Amino acid sequence: MATPYRFKRSSISGKRPTLSDLEKGELALNFYDGHLFTEVDTGGVGIGTTISNLTPWKERFGGGQIDYTGIVTATTYHGDQIVGTPTVGSFRAGAMQSPAVDDKTKDQVEELNYILGKLVPNQPDTIDGVNLILDEGSLAESTKRPLCAGFTPVNNTPAATAPSAGTAYYRNVDNVISTGYLTEYGPGDSGTINAYINSVGVGTTALNVSFGLYATKSDNGTYDKLQIANEKDAADSTRNTGIASNFYEVLDMRILSAVSPVGFNSCWIKHGAAVTASNVNSYWYEEDNPPGVPDMTFSAVSPPSSGLTTHSSGVAHYRNHSNNSFSYVISITNCTGDMYYSTNNRLLWAESQTTGFTRPDQYKLFNETYVSGVQGTHPPQRDWGVGTAATVTATHVVRDIHNTISSNHFHRWDCWTPYGNDQNERATLSQSVNIMGDTARDYDDGVLDEDNVEVSGTLGGGSGNAVRVNVAAASTGADGIYTAWNASVTPGTHEAIVRGGRLRHDVTDYSNTSNWLPAGPDLSSGRSGDQWFSVLLTRSAVSTFKITYDGAIAGCWVNLPDHSGWQTSLDTKNGWADMFQAYRDSGMPTDDEPGCSSGGTMNTSTGTVTKTCTFGTASSSGGGNKILILFKLASGDYIQKLKFSA
Repeated sequence: MATPYRFKRSSISGKRPTLSDLEKGELALNFYDGHLFTEVDTGGVGIGTTISNLTPWKERFGGGQIDYTGIVTATTYHGDQIVGTPTVGSFRAGAMQSPAVDDKTKDQVEELNYILGKLVPNQPDTIDGVNLILDEGSLAESTKRPLCAGFTPVNNTPAATAPSAGTAYYRNVDNVISTGYLTEYGPGDSGTINAYINSVGVGTTALNVSFGLYATKSDNGTYDKLQIANEKDAADSTRNTGIASNFYEVLDMRILSAVSPVGFNSCWIKHGAAVTASNVNSYWYEEDNPPGVPDMTFSAVSPPSSGLTTHSSGVAHYRNHSNNSFSYVISITNCTGDMYYSTNNRLLWAESQTTGFTRPDQYKLFNETYVSGVQGTHPPQRDWGVGTAATVTATHVVRDIHNTISSNHFHRWDCWTPYGNDQNERATLSQSVNIMGDTARDYDDGVLDEDNVEVSGTLGGGSGNAVRVNVAAASTGADGIYTAWNASVTPGTHEAIVRGGRLRHDVTDYSNTSNWLPAGPDLSSGRSGDQWFSVLLTRSAVSTFKITYDGAIAGCWVNLPDHSGWQTSLDTKNGWADMFQAYRDSGMPTDDEPGCSSGGTMNTSTGTVTKTCTFGTASSSGGGNKILILFKLASGDYIQKLKFSA
């Protein structure tokens, strides 16, 4: 039978052995308390030789819980910790519901964190995804310009996106680049900020606490090409308002005067995990050896080879017809460099149409131009028009007007490139161009149309405007016989000329195509004397009417050619009553008193004149409703516009 082995033991609660009770390696058991003891000998290191309780806890009856009085130290503890009873005996009411004694501490920590989260303000915005925009003042210009086709730009960026023809980017030429500030971003009291040009770091700094109890120093300053400014308590932020003081800090940051290599580039700033956006706002193209400013020159103007004409007073005028086109070639140098002006591919801009000629094209595009026979493209080619000019043809058609155009025939052109501009240029034509459109013109149009002299308002009976007629060469020395006017036939030497919508005393050689287009008759000989212009007005029941004209004349007479009484009264005057003399206030005008002007007479003064003609006791109805009005023009006289009214 085996010999039983028993520990040294005690049944007295709280009793523990002494050093004299145990040898090294022996155990002692207090079976009342359930504690097991042994001698601990550290060999003189630390606390020396002592008795240690190997089971310092007590297990409650029934198990599931042990009790220990004192301090427990553990590197890591896994399991549920119980809140227990506070020293004051119970939990006071507060921000969270009072825990029970046996509640778990991890649940109470979570509840406390949730409540504190409501008390702590949100952090200020970070720079993550924010556009870092280049400083437009440091660029060659503030407007983005598209890249040309026909070459592969150097791509210095770390991004997968390569520069593409037709896409607009900022342009720079001095190899130095700066950005605008990113303002009031945070957190400004922690993390490291790094600035980059492409993949090259150009500045870095670790942030410090700069305000409050734990302030170290301000971060404002320049760190290589990274600049920090306006660091402040986030409570003063205008971007994120309502942040309590001393929780966070915000600051401004930018890249300042960094080296910009030739080619396509990007810049970005990193703060911790936050990185600015990579897009066209932070891309630019550094161009070297850009071309000069553009320059436009113009060829001689080619008039219509077989234009369609009409006539006024025998003088040929161009009609407003597509056959009547004038053309010339525009040559443009330095149209593009590595970049061009706009993504709509416009090279030239047409200004407003002129009085005499249309503006068929509002723009001239690159694909309308040619260099040495090669047509332009969209996007345009690099260095288009550099060395050899690009050319484009411009065409203008006469407008529907009645006028003579002697200068500034065609509209002006403007050329814009990223490298400058050439504005307000136009092709020149030395000849004066006579134009008479298909639409009839009258007084309100500011011109005189010889087959459509305005009769305004209600004047007697009948309708229609007055028309020009032929009168005898002797003029007032002849009777009132008239014949139909033929505008296509060269008029007699005594007839005044309506050219370009203006009646004039005319001695011009229109056959000289160095001075006039289209070619017309030579009116320079035998016409130095007075010239005449006669109009037939057909209206019934007219005894008085007004004559209004703008210009200067040498005389004006009125006749009722088919009125026998009128012809008898003015027999020696051949029926011509004089508007430069006053009406005699009774009967009809007579040979002795031929005046027919009522309320003031006409004279040779220049200006707008309105005078009343009276037939006295006569009426146009007594003379077949025919009224002749005759004007005399001396050298230099003219009538710009003319009308008759009641």
